[in-house]
Amino acid sequence: MRDDVGQGKIILPVKIARNSVINIRALLSHPMTTGMSRDQAGIPIPAYFVNDVVITYGGEHVAHFEWSSGISRDPFVGFSLRATKEAPVTVTWKDNKGGVYTHSADIMFAAA
Repeated sequence: MRDDVGQGKIILPVKIARNSVINIRALLSHPMTTGMSRDQAGIPIPAYFVNDVVITYGGEHVAHFEWSSGISRDPFVGFSLRATKEAPVTVTWKDNKGGVYTHSADIMFAAA
């Protein structure tokens, strides 16, 4: 297994104005194996993939994605959000082996 599984980050715009619509990207290090490939010895590699992604903003549920094994290695999700308050955006990734990876970034408004 890779040592970096579960490492991730959330990318926010540099300057955010109150009530603006911003684009956010969240990335996760994860092998995302389908269960249909084999290693060099011919042994099947078990399926291991993120199947659930939940996004909250200031504690409020704002998006939910259900994925299959067809998503590529080191996945990311991009979405738009209206920045109505200074609060954290949290992304929780869950995989089919019970792994849960949570990352947060604070939305802060630029000084006028």
